[in-house]
Amino acid sequence: MNTYAGKVTFINVGNGDAILLEAPDSDYLDGMFVMLIDGGSGEACEYRESLTGRIRAVDYLEKRGISHIDVMVSTHIHEDHICGLLPVALRWPPKYLWQPFSENLWEMMTYLECHGNGESEKKIVAALNDYMVLCRHVTKHGGVIKKVSVGYLKPGCLCFSKHLHIKILGPQKQALDMETEWLKELYQEKKIELLPLLDRHMNRVSLMLHVTCEKKSFLLTGDTEDSGYGECMGDVCANVFKIGHHGQDNSLNQEVLHGVEPEYAVICASSDRRYESAAPAVLEMLYRAGIWVYYSDCPQVSPFTNRIAPHLAVVFQVMKDGNMSVDYENIQS
Repeated sequence: MNTYAGKVTFINVGNGDAILLEAPDSDYLDGMFVMLIDGGSGEACEYRESLTGRIRAVDYLEKRGISHIDVMVSTHIHEDHICGLLPVALRWPPKYLWQPFSENLWEMMTYLECHGNGESEKKIVAALNDYMVLCRHVTKHGGVIKKVSVGYLKPGCLCFSKHLHIKILGPQKQALDMETEWLKELYQEKKIELLPLLDRHMNRVSLMLHVTCEKKSFLLTGDTEDSGYGECMGDVCANVFKIGHHGQDNSLNQEVLHGVEPEYAVICASSDRRYESAAPAVLEMLYRAGIWVYYSDCPQVSPFTNRIAPHLAVVFQVMKDGNMSVDYENIQS
């Protein structure tokens, strides 16, 4: 018998996000509602160095004995968030795929070839291709692709547990409309030159989820940058704050931190601190605010990350009495 009301697990996928949300609920298979928010990278090289506990999302779910996915969430189309979702969907086709774009956007997409040698172009092309394949696979297996918009979600209308309260806080409509228009020009008018622009501004269309379970709340931000909170600042207060954009310099400012007022922060930054993630200025800000910080991987930023042992994940458990615990999941567990 489950003693917890909800569990939120930040999987160590290296440079990327993968968040598993579980809530006991008799209305779902095996008495458990299961949501996966992003899936990390799909690149094999991301997992070759496993001394810090890095693990593919699909392998972690297998290890945990997950039997199904009720809702899969693609916060936005970046390689380190979406490409790890495809292997999971191939193993457990989700009932629903939540994402920020219109439900039929993928139908106009075609396979893209990489025309340049740059890492950024390779990654955005891989992300767009996997998004298309993911949507096709989900619909082929009877799943439903849903555009989730800013506002409250009601249990039953988009398949999530009655024990959770979920509010979508982002993205802002203007940013989404602009990114959608560029995607249409890319595919309908073959404007390959738009790829860098699409890549650079994709963070602005990240889905931002505010999830509440037994009065404990989680702000899950995708790659939202500090300038992307806009009109939702009055709704961001949460016990646990998944810092956007891997804790890079542009992920957080004092206004956002003051709005959220978290007890805990989670930073999904790789051990090699790629792209200057887990920025010292961000860690200093959190330290001075007295916030406990946990890391999906093991970035080395002394003194803030000293003595972090290798681990598979960071696990928050919300108990039925409303109390919450958090710990690293040991590699041997």
